[in-house]
Amino acid sequence: MDRRMNRACVIGAGVMGATIAAQLANVGIETVLLDIVPPELTDDDKKKGLTPESTGFRNKFGNNGLNIALKSKPASFYIPENAKLITIGNLEDDLALLKDVDWIIEVVVERLDIK
Repeated sequence: MDRRMNRACVIGAGVMGATIAAQLANVGIETVLLDIVPPELTDDDKKKGLTPESTGFRNKFGNNGLNIALKSKPASFYIPENAKLITIGNLEDDLALLKDVDWIIEVVVERLDIK
């Protein structure tokens, strides 16, 4: 039986989740990387002109995880261009992205209220 994984999702964009997403992208698998919406705007967010409705704010944890993976040493990505295979989102706005994934892995902090 031939089984192929073309698309995956990683829920949790911390160091481990973002690195797993990077490794999936490294082998050519399109990956959705989701995390929670941050609980509140920081002063830095406000200085950037972000609002609670801003995509940049709502996807902040996912973007941060991807950026950390891009800068990590040793490198998480074989080549930085592999990061283009990762789609960032959040669990409130982007669950529809999961409809076409072949595999989902949850990589969040060990807290039952989150899981």
